[in-house]
Amino acid sequence: MRRGESLRPWTVAEERRLREMAGRVPCREIAWRLRRSNESVRQKAKRMGLSLRCWEPRCAQTCPRCGMARERMGKSGACRPCELRDLIARADADASMAMAMLGHADRATYQRTEARTQSSVPPKPPDPDTSGMTPYQAAKARDEWAGAMEAWDVRRLTRVLKAKRRRVERMRKKIPNQ
Repeated sequence: MRRGESLRPWTVAEERRLREMAGRVPCREIAWRLRRSNESVRQKAKRMGLSLRCWEPRCAQTCPRCGMARERMGKSGACRPCELRDLIARADADASMAMAMLGHADRATYQRTEARTQSSVPPKPPDPDTSGMTPYQAAKARDEWAGAMEAWDVRRLTRVLKAKRRRVERMRKKIPNQ
């Protein structure tokens, strides 16, 4: 406390706001919102038995195309799953062009087997159970789950893309006069 300053007692509303923000918002921001010093906020939280430890998310960037929070962005500015979806769309276009160039018997075979082109999907990460966790632990668990979901989505889409590319290559081998 500076010389000449008087202690300003904590109001019930300030204590309630501190309890709501503790573990969710960084201490410096709590102090700014409550118009109190960092040390004042730390001391009050300690007396109230609150932890000010706050999780900083790894998935901080938002993809401009899908709107999901992602850990990494690709060279195009979009997340890796969005880039893979573009490549899958391009592979589908290549497959339709190759399909048009196939002979009648081969085209009929590929159209008949189109429904069986699904590959097996790796298991999806389970949702985190945040009941009974502190706000810090819950935020960390949700962030780790978001990272695991992104990795799962990339594995799944990569698998689909590879299957589509192999299908196009098999079609191109059967195209006459090529």
